[in-house]
Amino acid sequence: MAKFNKHVQFGPPVAFNEGIEAGMLKVVQKHKNVVAVMEDMGMPAIDWFKKNAPTRIVQCGIAEANGAVIASGLASEGYMPFLFGNFAVFVRAYNQIRQSILIDRYNVKIAGRGGSWGIMGISHSLIESTGAARVLPNLVIINVADAVEAEKAWCAMADYYGPVYFRMEVDSPPPITIFSKDYDFEIGKAYTIKTGKDATIIASGYMVTEAIRAIDILEKDGLDVGILNMSTLKPLDEEAIIKAAEETRAIITVENGTIIGGLAEGVAAVLSKNMPAALETVGLDDEFSQSGKITPERDDLKIHFGLRPEDIALSVKECIAKREKFKLVRK
Repeated sequence: MAKFNKHVQFGPPVAFNEGIEAGMLKVVQKHKNVVAVMEDMGMPAIDWFKKNAPTRIVQCGIAEANGAVIASGLASEGYMPFLFGNFAVFVRAYNQIRQSILIDRYNVKIAGRGGSWGIMGISHSLIESTGAARVLPNLVIINVADAVEAEKAWCAMADYYGPVYFRMEVDSPPPITIFSKDYDFEIGKAYTIKTGKDATIIASGYMVTEAIRAIDILEKDGLDVGILNMSTLKPLDEEAIIKAAEETRAIITVENGTIIGGLAEGVAAVLSKNMPAALETVGLDDEFSQSGKITPERDDLKIHFGLRPEDIALSVKECIAKREKFKLVRK
């Protein structure tokens, strides 16, 4: 039976939103300069804002670009805006985020959806959000694995001074509970959920759940595979990636989004500069997603894009075979 590391305490599936809501309630009470900037949609802890701080709500309507500019203006005056951009923050407001927020490194926290599933199809299933955000300077990107980590990361980004993009996979299936309450999230640091001598899966967001499920399949084949939770997509924890590559020489990246510009390419760049290793990638290729909020639709998309535990397990085996083919020596 697989042995998992400290702070890993599995529990039932819990929606990411529960952790985000709990984190926001802590943040608004600790940081009195927080302002909710909304773009037609709701906001975590909005009932608290309405009851206790209605003057700290700015509703921009369906005007994402305007919301980014308003957030930058508020930040320039010492406020900490939480820009709840939902679907289109890195589509319709891309220029304004770049010009008005990031160039001056204003203290704006951007919460936007990302991932392969959504109820409104191509326009709102932002498979490219990680890649679009990673190329922008001065921006931290967070993509958490469960509701526990969501709460802790939400608080951590409020304590950090500077722009942060919190990539929300709220349309994914609820992830299993992975972490215990005493788990400490740190921006820029990956966490080893499980060590393994045969290969290492580097996963982010909801796909950490699918990676954990893949371990059961791999164990039946006698394979000891580790999992590294890469909850900060920028800056990547290069030290953790290099260490994993040195130990196993077989790395499999797993992400709920396109591999182009995403976690896969980030890890590949680290490996190419520092530590040769076999690499396989699980994620979307050069293809948009479709509607997939209802379980049968979502499951069909998982099959289509190869995002199931069985697909991850197959990629692990292919990666190990590649390592052996090229005679890469493990530590």
